[in-house]
Amino acid sequence: MQTEILRIIEGGLANDKRKIIAYSSRLADRLEKEGDISLSKCIRQKIEEGMPNNSAIADAMRVIPLDADSRLQIVEIVQPDEERYRVVLTPEVDKKITEFIEIVNHRSELELAGIEIKKTLLLHGSPGCGKTSIAHYISEKTGLPLIIARLDGIVSSLLGSTAKNIRKIFDYANTIPCILFLDEFDAIAKARDDQHELGELKRVINSLLQNIDAMKQEAVMIAATNHAELLDNAIWRRFVQTVEVGLPGQKEIMDMIDIFSEPFSTEMSNDMSKKLAFSAMVDGISPSDLKTLFDRAKVKCVLNKDKVIPINTLLDALYELKVNEKSERNYVRFLGEYGMSQLAINKATGIGLRKIKSYLTENTTKEAK
Repeated sequence: MQTEILRIIEGGLANDKRKIIAYSSRLADRLEKEGDISLSKCIRQKIEEGMPNNSAIADAMRVIPLDADSRLQIVEIVQPDEERYRVVLTPEVDKKITEFIEIVNHRSELELAGIEIKKTLLLHGSPGCGKTSIAHYISEKTGLPLIIARLDGIVSSLLGSTAKNIRKIFDYANTIPCILFLDEFDAIAKARDDQHELGELKRVINSLLQNIDAMKQEAVMIAATNHAELLDNAIWRRFVQTVEVGLPGQKEIMDMIDIFSEPFSTEMSNDMSKKLAFSAMVDGISPSDLKTLFDRAKVKCVLNKDKVIPINTLLDALYELKVNEKSERNYVRFLGEYGMSQLAINKATGIGLRKIKSYLTENTTKEAK
């Protein structure tokens, strides 16, 4: 029994799900033989809950490719889950993503009609704008598991091994119905004319291009990068759809406010003017940062046993994020920009009304002079 427990721990530390499942099953068998039926049943139930429903995926999990040197897994399998990811997209991005989903969902009909079209999508844009979430969203809408290539496993200290790992990933993705997701794509797809890169790395790019071209007709691939300008020109031609994912507009921000505040409500929930004012304040920050603001506020709600997220809590977090030079004066002026009255600022901060008025009017006085 000690052996099984040690191997399960080793599997957990190495993120090797196959090892965890295999030795957990052996532990359940041993416990059953020793008469501990209850614990054995509990272990088997946990194994069943952790196993994918699709038999093809279950089989694939037993042969997850590893880097030959480090023995790290070079892919991670994430099953589609409609409850996990909710995305808010601009109309333009939504139209393109919906079109890609339709192509994937009707790939059999397209093939029967003799229409040969690659199911490849490149997502590019600023960090934190939702590229990874979109990949998961597409997985949910198509019912295909996401095979996430792990760059820490792909990129070997030996560049020749990196090319081999890329081949392993594409070969693996071709064996099951799935979406191959290459995040931080620029790490392996930089322009070959980059004078700072070694010749061997350029051969890695050539290997990547060859593997993309060799993908099965029904295969689906999504790549994401924060640095589209670094990609090799030949890479762009391998994607049927390219989508720039930028910062959200005001409508999208207002929708995110409702989503990110769940399961709590906010003081803005029934006050459109406050929601408009707050959305103007957060204009220019990424959805990822916006979610972080709400997560911090929800933590405080739990600790304070509040059911409604106070706007002051959100403003405090936003001030920390946006204002570099922190001071009482700047904080008061920040709250004033949101539209808080002098009395509201006084109640929220405890700063005297006379000082608040001085902070808020000093610029007006200077301009008048």
